[in-house]
Order: sequence, then C-alpha cells, then structure tokens
Amino acid sequence: MTVSTQVTKRIYEGNGITRQWDVDFPLMSAEDLKVFVTSAQGNETEITTGFSLNATRTKLEYPTEQSGLDPLASGYKITLVRRTPLTQEIDLLRQGELDAEVLEEGYDKLTLTMQELSEKIDRSIKYPVSAQPASTETENFLTDILAAKQAAVDASSSAVSAAQTASSSAQTAQQTAQQAVTAIETAQQTAQQSIASKTQESLGTLQERVDATAQSVATAQYYAEHTVAKCVGEVYYSQSSLATDNPGSLPLFTGETISSANTLYPDFWTWITTHSELQTTAADYASRVSTYGECPFYVVDTSAHTIVLPLLKHMVKMADSTNGITQQITSAATGSDVSIHTSSLYPWVCAFSAVVPVSTAQAAEFQQALSGKADTNFGNVTKPYVTEMYFNGDAWYRVWSTGWVEQGGLVTGNLDTTTITLLKPFASTSYSVLANPLLTVGFTPAVWIVDKTATTVTLCAQCWQNASYTAPVGDFYWRAEGQGA
Repeated sequence: MTVSTQVTKRIYEGNGITRQWDVDFPLMSAEDLKVFVTSAQGNETEITTGFSLNATRTKLEYPTEQSGLDPLASGYKITLVRRTPLTQEIDLLRQGELDAEVLEEGYDKLTLTMQELSEKIDRSIKYPVSAQPASTETENFLTDILAAKQAAVDASSSAVSAAQTASSSAQTAQQTAQQAVTAIETAQQTAQQSIASKTQESLGTLQERVDATAQSVATAQYYAEHTVAKCVGEVYYSQSSLATDNPGSLPLFTGETISSANTLYPDFWTWITTHSELQTTAADYASRVSTYGECPFYVVDTSAHTIVLPLLKHMVKMADSTNGITQQITSAATGSDVSIHTSSLYPWVCAFSAVVPVSTAQAAEFQQALSGKADTNFGNVTKPYVTEMYFNGDAWYRVWSTGWVEQGGLVTGNLDTTTITLLKPFASTSYSVLANPLLTVGFTPAVWIVDKTATTVTLCAQCWQNASYTAPVGDFYWRAEGQGA
C-alpha cells in the first residue's frame, strides 16, 4: 500500500436523507475506522453499532436500513476517523527470506500512526514556537490562562471606557451644534427686525445677509440631526430595517452590491480596501450563500469600484427585510410548538461617521434605485416592442408587446399537399399566409391554401402549364402573421 494522502478523518453534515459517507483515507483494517456522531447541541458520542463498511473500505453506511434508525437530521454531524493500533507486528528472523511487502506494510503503519498523532497535536493547546515556558505542568498552564484572561478583561474595560468617552463627546458635539442653531435663529430674527427699521437703500444688503444666515441655519441643523457617533466599518444591530432610521449605514441582511462605492462612500471604500482579512472572492461568496444562506465577507472589485456587502441572517436568527427574530415555544393551552415574533434586529454597517453632502447621498440612493431596472422595466414604453424571438435556420417567429405574431419557415420535398404546424398559435383563423416556391422543375406552380386552423395551415402546389396534374418536387418558404392566442 502507498500512503499518498495525509487525510485521517472526515466530518460530514447530516441533512435528513444521506446514509452513505465516503471514506477517502487508507485503513490498515476495517476495525481501525472509528465513528462519532455529534448532536445539534454539541454532544459527541462514539457509535459502535448500526453502521457497515463496504469490502473496499471506501464507503460507510450509517445508519443502515436494517438498524431501523432515521438518517442524520440537519444540525447533526458524523465524524469518520482512523485510529491505527500502536503495535509493531513484524517479526524478522535471523535467517530466511526478507519480504519487501512486509517492510512496506510496517512503513505504511508507521506513516498512518504519525499522521494520526499529527492530527491530535493539531487539536491540542500549544505554546507559541517562540515561547520558553518554565514548566508545562497543568497548574502553570492554568495560571498563564488566567493571567491572559485578566489582561483581556482589562483591555475590554479600557475599550468600554473609550467608547463611553467617544459617545459622550458625540453628544456634546450635537448639543453644541444645537446651541449654534439656536444662536443663528436668534441672529436671523434680529437681522429681520433690523431690516424693517432700515431705509430702502440698505434693504438689499441686509436681505442678502438674512439669506446667508438661513442657509447656515439649514446646514447646522442638518449636521446636528445627522451626526452619527459610530466608526466607519462598525457593525451594529437595529430594531428598524429602514435606511431613514439608520443614517450613514448600509444594510447587511440583503446582500446588496454598491456601485461607484469609491465616489459615494470614499471613507468606507478606503477602510474596506485596507482590510483584506474581511474580503473574499465572488465565487467563494456565492458558494457560502448557497451552502449556508449567508456570507460574512465583502467582495471588493477595485477595477469596477463595487462592493458586495456581507449577507448576515443566521446571526440574528434569519432576520430579513420583513421578518425579525422568531423562536419556538410550547403553548400551555394546546401543548404544541408555536412560533412567536419577539424583537426584530437587523445588522447594519456604518459607511460614514460624519454627514456626507446631500448631493452625494441622493446620488447613492438614486443609483441603487436604478440598479437592474434600465434594461428590464418597460412600464412607460408606449410603442410596440418585441417580447420574444426564435430562429433555428428552418423556422422563426416574433411576438410583439401588442400580441401580434409573425412566423415562417422552410418546407422541403413534395409540394403536393403539406400541413404545417404553426410555431405560435393564432387567436383565430383570421391571419394571412404567403408562400414562395423554389422549384427544381421547369414550370411554375401556384401554392394554394387548402385549410386553416388556429394552430395549422395546409398548402397545396398546383401546376398552371400542365393540364394533367403532377405534384412538383422542390422547396418553398412560408410566412404567416396575425393576432396571437
């Protein structure tokens, strides 16, 4: 046996259907394969019955049909792991034939046990390679952990204090801005009173000052009402799914694509492009959404200047644009499980910590509103347009927005009597038919309409020059048009 892979275990997710599980790592013996099942609550149990390994040791069935057990439900996991016995069974004699297969089997067993040991070490708690602990006794190890925990608690306390200070500063700034608004409004009233007492000669100058003051009032009020005390890139949860209730933020529960992000949200663009650890590829994003229903990473296209926002649902128990958190409880009246709607929480990310210009914000909203609609929304088009087309070389049709249908094709062979099945049915027999013969004989026939229905038309080629009728051989094109069914 050749050991060409370092895999020693596989972990599979249950789905309520699968019973067959691949064993894609080598085994010295069927007894070396161990099976563990982990419940949705995280309880791990070794399984010793109810499974079967095939003769080639490549496929495990659990639970078997004979066991009467149901397949593993969603949320359950099955772990297949190799545990090779730590024994040495090669007995080399002083004299006799040395079998290379025996040596290879021993080397294979050593390799398998080394791989399994490496897998266990990878799951162990280890000091960094640069550390030189005085002792690896359990007591010293726990002491180090407690010290690290205390350091983390101290750092967390410092972070909370800093956040509180930042929040207080933001509130102070907002109060200062509001005071400025009040002062400006007072100045505006004073200026207006002065205008009334001035002569006509100075009235124009004072009015200009009033207008400038009013503009300052509007700007200061806008900044006071829209200042966001959050950092760019900060993720938070809101009880509202409306953008108007979350100024300066973008939703993380819809998986939106933000176009021209470098222009609309320059601070956010700079922040996300410098955090590569939060980014992934478009293919990985799609794979994660398909597998898990969400993806916590961004997709950044620096050439197109677009950002695909993370899609977070399970982190807030499947919150979406209409549903918040729900949970199952047992009804005291009926004894059955029922779903109740508690509190709605929606994830958002802060895209700018100060107010952007009104024109930029409006441009962002306008661009998002037009996304995907320029080439699909024809609600305001009044002239007829083609809604459906088909062509394969011998047949074609066009369907118009008014319901009008045009279709045609090529008929080959004997033109005696031919029934054509229409590609698209008409509403009635009130449609027109034209035929254009392309004959290989030396006379010109006429093509007559023998019969018409909403779905078929029967044509017949008659010879004008020959009194004794002979069905000509050749091809002709046909075309029909009218109101479709």
